[in-house]
Amino acid sequence: MKSSVHLLIAFLVITAIGMQACKKSGSDTPALSYTVTLSYPDNYAETKASNATVTLTNSTTNVKSTATTNAEGVATFTGILPGNYQLSAAKTLDAATALALTGFDTEVFLNAAATNQLISADGGASLQLQGSKVGGLVFKQIFYTGTKTPANGNYSADQFYEIYNNSTDVIYADSLYLGESGGTPGISSASIPFAFSRTAGNVYVQNVWMIPGTGKTYPVQPGASIIISSNAINHKTDAGGNANSVDLGAGISDFEGYVSSTGRDVDNPAVTNLELTYYGLSTNNWLATVFGPSMVIFRTKDINALPKLAEPGSTNPRLYIEVPGADVIDAVDCLANANAVNFKRFPSALDAGFMYCSASYVGESVIRKVRSTVNGRKILQDTNNSSSDFTVSTTPLPKGWR
Repeated sequence: MKSSVHLLIAFLVITAIGMQACKKSGSDTPALSYTVTLSYPDNYAETKASNATVTLTNSTTNVKSTATTNAEGVATFTGILPGNYQLSAAKTLDAATALALTGFDTEVFLNAAATNQLISADGGASLQLQGSKVGGLVFKQIFYTGTKTPANGNYSADQFYEIYNNSTDVIYADSLYLGESGGTPGISSASIPFAFSRTAGNVYVQNVWMIPGTGKTYPVQPGASIIISSNAINHKTDAGGNANSVDLGAGISDFEGYVSSTGRDVDNPAVTNLELTYYGLSTNNWLATVFGPSMVIFRTKDINALPKLAEPGSTNPRLYIEVPGADVIDAVDCLANANAVNFKRFPSALDAGFMYCSASYVGESVIRKVRSTVNGRKILQDTNNSSSDFTVSTTPLPKGWR
């Protein structure tokens, strides 16, 4: 009997040790090493992009890891957990460095991005930077979410777009186009991403407005903004407005998107109307999606010569204007939430990231960060990556600062 008890105890001890071993091996997740090799664009004097910032973002946890490329253009990450990652890289060239690499003495920002990088073992990836000049006109603020009325209703007629002169020169807004991308911002898992390819570097817009003028009618001074409103009224006090909204009336709005063809939109005669160049939607007035519109400003020689294309694989007869990436001045990709990366509508060269607000009808806008101030003039951050360049404001203020 005593021998049997000893055997039973030994058996239980061995079983417990075995269970602990199994438990330990099941909970241990191997930490991985990952490298990213970064190169300059093909026409640069050098190939290896050293001293650039590379970021890995876990698609599930949103945890970010950052590393800097060495002299060989390689960024090394250690302790990375297996999973799906978003990859982005960035580097700013000052004028002197840009001159040596490109032949042009103008500050340049370079970036690159890749989505859905499955990291399941030690390995790496290669990216080639793309770039554009820093400065010029940029989106400073986009207010698209709408607001709640005092009776807790939804109100979206107060959308506006603030465009800022981020350069040291006067820029004329005449013939500047404002376009809204087609496609869904990824409201749910059942949504289907915009089917146009982003690798070609173009954008596909469903609504296009143009600022009128003869060429030098509407100057924008360095450090100044223009406001483009869907409805240029004081939404706080107007009879058809919303007390919880913003004032976009005369003296604040510079331009208004008036859709006369519907017979339902209200025109403010004190605010200059935009010219409706192309309207791919049929609604009472101009309203972008409150879940996240992706917006561009661009200039082009002949907009009527640009192709109008149907979305690949779609039975919807709607056509979208294909705007060459080279014509785009600024682009901001706004999506529904942090996990909607697969619904990006703009190429990485134009916007390597995206922005989002907490919900719809919450009175939030996306607003660009201030990088520095020179002689009282604010210089906004413009790295062609909205995830880095913008933040969310809970109190939109046209032509104001937070």
